[in-house]
Amino acid sequence: MTVSSTPPPREGTAIDVYEAITTRRDQEAFAEDCPPREVIARIIDAAVWAPNHLLTEPWRFHVVAGERRDALADAVARWLESTGAAEGAATRMRGKVMRSPVTVFVVQAVASPDETRILEDYAACAAAIQNMLLTAHAAVDASDARTLIAHYSTDRMIGYAGTREYLGVQGDDRIIAMINLGYLREGVEPKQGKRNPPIVQWDWA
Repeated sequence: MTVSSTPPPREGTAIDVYEAITTRRDQEAFAEDCPPREVIARIIDAAVWAPNHLLTEPWRFHVVAGERRDALADAVARWLESTGAAEGAATRMRGKVMRSPVTVFVVQAVASPDETRILEDYAACAAAIQNMLLTAHAAVDASDARTLIAHYSTDRMIGYAGTREYLGVQGDDRIIAMINLGYLREGVEPKQGKRNPPIVQWDWA
């Protein structure tokens, strides 16, 4: 297994961590242009630096881009039809697959029946996803004025047997999210958001 060494600082990153966290929002207005493979690779590389108890590194990543999106949509559509799914289900699913030029499916490898470890590994995968989202949001390229955006989804299609089969997900491993990636469509303003104040019980002497 190739071990990632600590990566060098990203040239051109213009916002600090707190700003990245508080300004990041899921975006859905994707342009058709596909980001370079090295951009997606860097986002995934950031994922594996998430906190992970016992360093089990339970994450796996499946990248679907370009014409392979059609292949995925076709495979899942055939599975839906075989199950007698409601009319329109395949069309809705295809729209979710095709809405961005790149989709990264994040899979949790389940290597132990121990419930505590399964929960810890799920939490590690969730932290890995946040790393991906923040890396995409903070990305700045002086040679490219386009805005990189991401959309986090736990749509029901991640649990479809047809999706698992297409991606080659085996055994007890589970797809826990799909991350849509691409550039913001021209003329569209990024979504803004808000949060309620945190609920905190302070036991601070």
